[in-house]
Amino acid sequence: MKMRRIAVCCFALLLTGFLTACTGNVNLAKTPAEGLKTTYQDPELRALSQKYDGLLKEIYARYISKKMGVAKEGLGFTSLTDNRGRKVYYLFVETHHEECNFDKNTTTGQQRLQVVLQKYFEPELRVLTKNDLPSDIGGLAFGVAWAVRDYYQCDQYGGFVEYVIAYMSKSDFYAILDGTKTLSNVLATSEVIASLDQGPPVSIKLTFQK
Repeated sequence: MKMRRIAVCCFALLLTGFLTACTGNVNLAKTPAEGLKTTYQDPELRALSQKYDGLLKEIYARYISKKMGVAKEGLGFTSLTDNRGRKVYYLFVETHHEECNFDKNTTTGQQRLQVVLQKYFEPELRVLTKNDLPSDIGGLAFGVAWAVRDYYQCDQYGGFVEYVIAYMSKSDFYAILDGTKTLSNVLATSEVIASLDQGPPVSIKLTFQK
């Protein structure tokens, strides 16, 4: 069912400007307190955050144990409305770890996006399980963020952040885990938001290049 975005809620992802040059990765959560989104204007999202605080902390610990980072405020909840005006709640998960970074001098935004889709997106998505989406959660908003740097100046820190977020239904997420649908098939019919080359977040149509 076609969904309309009512709350982008990209949380820490809206860091489309430059990070401080050659300092630590300021988008990476170092503790569960940094990883969990706790401030919401929507009281229903705030209630979900409080209700599933333990679940969010467990997801954070799971990613850390697998040496996959979580963005600051990269775990929480967001919502969409369908074409009948019904609100659907989504678990929001956005990963960001040190390995995933690119040289801005030798890559384009589209090239970086394709690398992320083919190398990082599905393995990090599969850290999540069906039990991470309780009965009152209708879908998963999953994203990956990465750093883009000027390797001539500093190849380990700084730069700016790009990201991609896919809003998928619970059934589509389950189908990926079960192997009955491919990631590319699900993303082709999902709402996908991306910010590339320091641009604002926009809805995109994903294609997987071979």
